[in-house]
Amino acid sequence: MKPIIFVRIADMKYYRGVTDDDSPYNGGSYVRETGQAHECYNFDPVPWGEPEYGKCLGYVAVVDKQLHIEKITGCELMKNEKKIEGVYVVFVSKAPGSGSMRVVGFYKDATVYRDLQNNKFSTGYVQYYRFKAEEENCVLLPYMERHRGGKWFVPASSSRYNEFGFGRSNVWYAESKGASEKEIAYVNRMIESIESYQGENLIYKEVK
Repeated sequence: MKPIIFVRIADMKYYRGVTDDDSPYNGGSYVRETGQAHECYNFDPVPWGEPEYGKCLGYVAVVDKQLHIEKITGCELMKNEKKIEGVYVVFVSKAPGSGSMRVVGFYKDATVYRDLQNNKFSTGYVQYYRFKAEEENCVLLPYMERHRGGKWFVPASSSRYNEFGFGRSNVWYAESKGASEKEIAYVNRMIESIESYQGENLIYKEVK
C-alpha cells in the first residue's frame, strides 16, 4: 500500500487564485490578516518540463518549516531523504458553516518534499510548494461532493468522539506508528474512496 499524508489548508472552491468569487476561508492568521493563501493555487496545473505537461504544486503551512518524511507510514528509515515519491496527499479543509473537516481534493502518486520548494514563472510570480504531482493524478472535488454524507469526512483527535485525526498541526501522518485498528480501517476506506472516485474533477471546470 502506498504511503499517505493528510494536510489541512484554507477552504476554497477552485484553488486557482484568489478572486472576488473565491477567497480563502479558515486558513489561520495569515489568511485572516491578508486575505491571501499560499495554497490558493494547489489545483491550478502549470506547464512543466520539456515537452511541457501539467503539474500541480501543492502547499501547506507547517510550524517547524519541514515535513517529516520519516513520520509517513513506510518511510520510517528515510530521516535524511529530501523527498519521497508515490504518496497519496489528501487536502482537507473546514468550510464556512460546516461542523467538520472534509477532503477537498487529493494527489495520487505525488512527490513530497522535506523542505519548502519554489518555482519562479516567466511572469515573475513565485509559487511555493511541498508537493508535486502530474495533473492526471490530481482531483479537486466538487463543493457539494465534499459534504455529501460521511465519505470525505476527516476526524480531529481533539474531539472527544474521535480516537485519531488532526491535532493542532496542519499535517496528520495517518496510520503511523501505534495506529489503532480503527485508524487503519479509516485510512483504507479513504484510499478506496480516492481510487474509486469517478465523478467530476473541478480542475477541468471552466471558471469565469
